[in-house]
Amino acid sequence: TSILGCEGGATEDAQVPSGDREEIQSMHDSRTLHYNNRNLDALMATYSVEAVVLTGTLQVASGANAIRELIGDEMAQSTSLRNDLKEVLLFDDRAVLWGEYTWSGTSPEDSLELNTSGPYMLELSEEDEVWKVSREMWTQIEELGEGTAWGIIPQDFEESSEWGDEIDLLANLYNRGNPAALAEFFSEDGRVGLPNAPVLQGRENLESFFASTMSSEPKTTMDVSVRSANILDEENVVLVGYMKIDGLGQPVQESSSRFLVLLELANPFEVDAGEDAEWQIRWMIGSGRRLFGT
Repeated sequence: TSILGCEGGATEDAQVPSGDREEIQSMHDSRTLHYNNRNLDALMATYSVEAVVLTGTLQVASGANAIRELIGDEMAQSTSLRNDLKEVLLFDDRAVLWGEYTWSGTSPEDSLELNTSGPYMLELSEEDEVWKVSREMWTQIEELGEGTAWGIIPQDFEESSEWGDEIDLLANLYNRGNPAALAEFFSEDGRVGLPNAPVLQGRENLESFFASTMSSEPKTTMDVSVRSANILDEENVVLVGYMKIDGLGQPVQESSSRFLVLLELANPFEVDAGEDAEWQIRWMIGSGRRLFGT
């Protein structure tokens, strides 16, 4: 399911100037309309030239031709797409958005009704004073059907980004089995979307979720790898990488995930005073079949 635009009302984020908010809202409304009207050409015009789409089923479409094929196939099955834009963060000529979608369609093989929903993140870039989508990713809150086609996650897990040490803390805290410390690695109002799990927001909900997964059997361990980073400004960076949960007793590809993380600087005043930077996760989406026993 593609997360294309925004159906809901304007966001409340005070850091977005009203002009940019209106432009982003208008762009999203048009994308949703183009999708539901099956106007693929108009929809493709809202993507940047080097845009990347990361699906909830681990597929990757990079560039106009691949995205057109992916969305065209999906659009042919769709009967309805609704998106609810929850938050907009603006960084000069970049923006990062969080929302939740509901998609309905029919399977091409047997015309069975299909329904899925979940969270999404969009990265936007302003090009010639026009906002365009440079990357989008989503996941699903309910398990998908047996006939779903899944992409493949590489298993080498070799780091290719200097930001690996920052995200390694996520795995280290999880593997220590301390849900309170793990929740503190997220911002106070952090948002997390994982496959087959409800959207989590806030440290209290995150601590409860991780406490439940850590106390369940079998015991699991986490491994992570950062593959690329997009630095938005001195205090915010978007990371893309892979996550693997060992110990679930299932094939490794079924417990592997791609993640998209928005990291924010947790101690900007201390950094200004010469102390080392400490980072925390503001938003995180993980795609895949199954994680944490969910």
